[in-house]
Amino acid sequence: MFYTTAWCTGREEAFRRSVPLGALGASIRYHGSAMRLTIVMLEGMHLLSPDYIHTLESLGFDLVDYSEAFQTIVRDYSTIDSHYSHYERNCLLRWVALKQLSAGRSPAPVHTQCWHLDSDVVLHTSLDELAADTAGKTFMLQGCPVLVSIADPRWFDRYEDNLKALNDDITGYSALAWAERNQCIQRDFLLANQSLYRNPIGSDQDLLEYLVSAQKIPQATAASIFDSRFYFIQNPLSIRRWHAAQYQPAAAGPSSLSPTGAHFTIDEKSGIHIGAKQVPFTHFQNTFALYAGVYLTVRDLHLPGWLSRRILQYSIRDEVFHTGLLFKLIAKINARRSSFNRRDSIIREMMRSTDPPPLLSVLDLLLQESKP
Repeated sequence: MFYTTAWCTGREEAFRRSVPLGALGASIRYHGSAMRLTIVMLEGMHLLSPDYIHTLESLGFDLVDYSEAFQTIVRDYSTIDSHYSHYERNCLLRWVALKQLSAGRSPAPVHTQCWHLDSDVVLHTSLDELAADTAGKTFMLQGCPVLVSIADPRWFDRYEDNLKALNDDITGYSALAWAERNQCIQRDFLLANQSLYRNPIGSDQDLLEYLVSAQKIPQATAASIFDSRFYFIQNPLSIRRWHAAQYQPAAAGPSSLSPTGAHFTIDEKSGIHIGAKQVPFTHFQNTFALYAGVYLTVRDLHLPGWLSRRILQYSIRDEVFHTGLLFKLIAKINARRSSFNRRDSIIREMMRSTDPPPLLSVLDLLLQESKP
């Protein structure tokens, strides 16, 4: 069972702008998934129109109104409720809801493998193929819960135990996690993780990064995760970090840290490939969507190549996205343009059927230019 979580706290129009379920659903339908993806509405399903719900169901989604049960969870974690923003609170507590849903309500629940996908993903393969490839594996992908595969039910128990400890003493728990950060960093590559968590713990991603590399939660090794037909990218802006660990050339030949000679290609079914592997999805998270919008603007300006590359240069330090002045200026202009100020519009343009599609050009650029 695949899950994603969402919540609506205002008008449906605003929800549809901020949560690009249409793009994800279109990719589910395009790739012919027999499996469906369940949207767990933690709040506000009553604010969605019947027509919109019908549209989502026709794309391959099932919807579950979990708002009443979720409010009980919120009451059980009153410190987290009062300390964190509404968004971060819901992210931290969503895993408790998914535990309840995946286990069922019977006296002796039986766990079957489940997967979590973020809602800002576009698939390049079917859910069935992704499930088959990750069957029996438990892991969070590359330090980000964009994809979490949970075959071991202890994952939920360990998460909930630590969530309760965080709720009991956010400052004390965070200080203990911070004291272990250097040791956690030493285990990151072994576990395909990134220990970039903050003090105090600021999000579910922070908490999960700590739990994985502190070995407090089940996590497959990087060797097991990357023993796959897929080339996983949790964030295209960090593509080089995991390139050497998973890249396999299509034909016999040397593979090294240098991506020279490795290029992304697309097949007749819109599958994206690099070397011998296929990219299962693209994660249009906030910073990559911002970058993609600036890339599209720079492309349309037909600037000299050297200037375009200079504008698009960036760095990521301690999970902070750093760019130059011209990039910031274009991003500010884009924020006022109807075509590039919405994630769904950027996704549509990036997936456009040109030769090559803009997404391939961006992935190639990031593989060549980004720093590991």
